[in-house]
Amino acid sequence: MIISNNKIQNVLKVYAEQNSVAKSAKADKNRNVQQQDEVILSSGVQEFGQIFQRIIATSDVRPEKVNELSAKINSGNYQINSKDIADKIIGRTLNDD
Repeated sequence: MIISNNKIQNVLKVYAEQNSVAKSAKADKNRNVQQQDEVILSSGVQEFGQIFQRIIATSDVRPEKVNELSAKINSGNYQINSKDIADKIIGRTLNDD
């Protein structure tokens, strides 16, 4: 087989075209693929988040306590200790100052 200068030039031209296409495709791929921001939370933070969600879902009203007090009030058996109420009022006033 005789390898002429003309054949070598043709092979180099094909190689250069393929290399150019490959570089262009790689550049397009890198341009299209962007790194997404990522947040990695520690297990402690994840556990805190789960507990916090449960706290938020928990109602502030305790129905069993409301029902118990309502029944006592309706039956006339609810006794108010005025000394306890006065102690709490004074205690909160002192804490606020």
